[in-house]
Amino acid sequence: MSPFKKAFGLLQQIGKSLMLPVSVLPVAGILLGIGSSKFSWIPLIVSNMMAASGDAIFANLPLIFAIGVALGLANNDGVSALAAVVGYLVMVATMGVMAMVRGLPVEFIKGINLDTVVLSGSEIIRNPDPGGPIFLGGIVGIRSIDTGVFGGILIGAVAAWLFNRYYRIKLPPYLGFFAGKRFVPIVTAFAAIALGMLLSYVWPPIQGVIRTFGMWAVAGNPSLAVFLYGVVERSLLPFGLHHIWNVPFFFEIGDFVNAAGEHIHGDIKRFFAGDPTAGILGGGFLFKMWGLPAAAIAIWHCAKKERRVEVGGIMVSAALTSFLTGITEPIEFAFLFVAPLLYGVHALMAGLGFVLMYVMGARMGFTFSQGFIDYVLYFVMDTKPWLVLVLGPIYAVFYYSVFRFLITRFNLKTPGREDSEPAAAVTGGAAEAGSLPAQVVLALGGRGNISALDACITRLRVGLVDINKADPERLKALGAAGVVQVGNGLQAIFGTMSENLKTDIEEFLGSTGPDQPQTAAPTTPAASAKAEPVQITPESAERARILLGALGGRENLREVSPTALTRVRVVLMDPTKVDPDTLKTAGVGLMQVRPDTLHLLVGVGKAEATAAAMQG
Repeated sequence: MSPFKKAFGLLQQIGKSLMLPVSVLPVAGILLGIGSSKFSWIPLIVSNMMAASGDAIFANLPLIFAIGVALGLANNDGVSALAAVVGYLVMVATMGVMAMVRGLPVEFIKGINLDTVVLSGSEIIRNPDPGGPIFLGGIVGIRSIDTGVFGGILIGAVAAWLFNRYYRIKLPPYLGFFAGKRFVPIVTAFAAIALGMLLSYVWPPIQGVIRTFGMWAVAGNPSLAVFLYGVVERSLLPFGLHHIWNVPFFFEIGDFVNAAGEHIHGDIKRFFAGDPTAGILGGGFLFKMWGLPAAAIAIWHCAKKERRVEVGGIMVSAALTSFLTGITEPIEFAFLFVAPLLYGVHALMAGLGFVLMYVMGARMGFTFSQGFIDYVLYFVMDTKPWLVLVLGPIYAVFYYSVFRFLITRFNLKTPGREDSEPAAAVTGGAAEAGSLPAQVVLALGGRGNISALDACITRLRVGLVDINKADPERLKALGAAGVVQVGNGLQAIFGTMSENLKTDIEEFLGSTGPDQPQTAAPTTPAASAKAEPVQITPESAERARILLGALGGRENLREVSPTALTRVRVVLMDPTKVDPDTLKTAGVGLMQVRPDTLHLLVGVGKAEATAAAMQG
């Protein structure tokens, strides 16, 4: 695989892993928004508790991002999260010591200057000089260099890398207690010391660049900044990289000092902290609530007459999803691949929407996405939110007109206008005989073709052994709004069902049985008589011997079974005894389905004989 494809795959993994920490923002925004509004029908003490609770989440976002990134990059193993917490604390403490040694100016050190501050789980540390300022770190009151969420993302990635490398490490018997996963938090702590020392030199100039860009975006030329944000964000969305682009805008740009003297950065964080200049990304409400739904209606109206009912059902459902939640992929992927021109124009119009709302003076907050739900939740905190209701219908007409003109003028093959018949949906007997997870696995080339599996809010992200075995058209027939392929990675856009679908597929992969869903057939004595015992060849016996040695011996196996033509499913007594290097040397692929369950990719037609030889 080329370096570009490897880097692209890594960026996609990081972008996906950011979704877990971002998912806590809605509850933080709701708590802080309602609590700060001081509604008369809510007791004051309840409002204060809600505001403090929401603020505690925003104050500790770097740690939350560290945990989320570690989990996302380490197959959701809890030990990686513990390692990330340990690493973050050590890194922050190390940078604090280095800041004092280097005598860095106060602006590079996170601090406050009030006599008292109350934050959940935090301790205030005073400067040794009684008259000096009070400093507050991201957590537990550690005075340190403020790396924001970038520091959390970085240490989370380091913790995940160390976990993936060392979670099966073997140590001498007298250190056996610290072997395996217990070794990961320990080595992460030492790595965090080195990282903290490095960041104490590297981060201040980087922070200066970020602050300069942030001030340009907020005060220098905000109109151009929000336009670029909108165009680039939409352009990166098909590749799943828009989450990375969002981070500096959401959590770093701008600077606001609240009543407690704390410096708050990031458009979302500043908005909920009460900064009247924050909320410059409200243009998303225009095209997510109005523009794209109108584009969906245009696609519906431009469909061939005999297919309008079918296309209308799909487009109206996607339009409603975009309006309510701000999730736009079901609409965008309907025309992205068949009419790239439309998507390019859409990206430009989205950027113009941000400029329009900013110039008109709208300052609006959100936590999940710019949909109707966020619009209602934070309406009382917004500035000029009514502009969405005034400009929205106008923008809807604009989108509808542009889309309809381009589709008809250039005969774009949007849904319902294709020359060939659409792929048949999987219905009837096939759907009944096999569940959706089984059908998706088949469309991905079978169990033996899946090397990695994950999901974000709207996408099923799959690593494949051979991308050519995947069937994008079948995935679309199963309900995917679109399919993106880069290298050996594939993304199928199944919408908000993606996370649950991933879990269902994992359960299917962990089960025994054939790939192909089959209807039940009566078993006759004659059929049983034809079944022949599996022939164990010398090659199979030798392969089994190597695998047993790499898996900790036959006594470490709870269960062994062929689960496809190419893979053997093993359930282990002690997963830490597995030696992945030996498996790799033997040419056997490895996929961890559960903490104690592995799939061994042994090759086409070799699974049954290998499993039989391993069983002895």
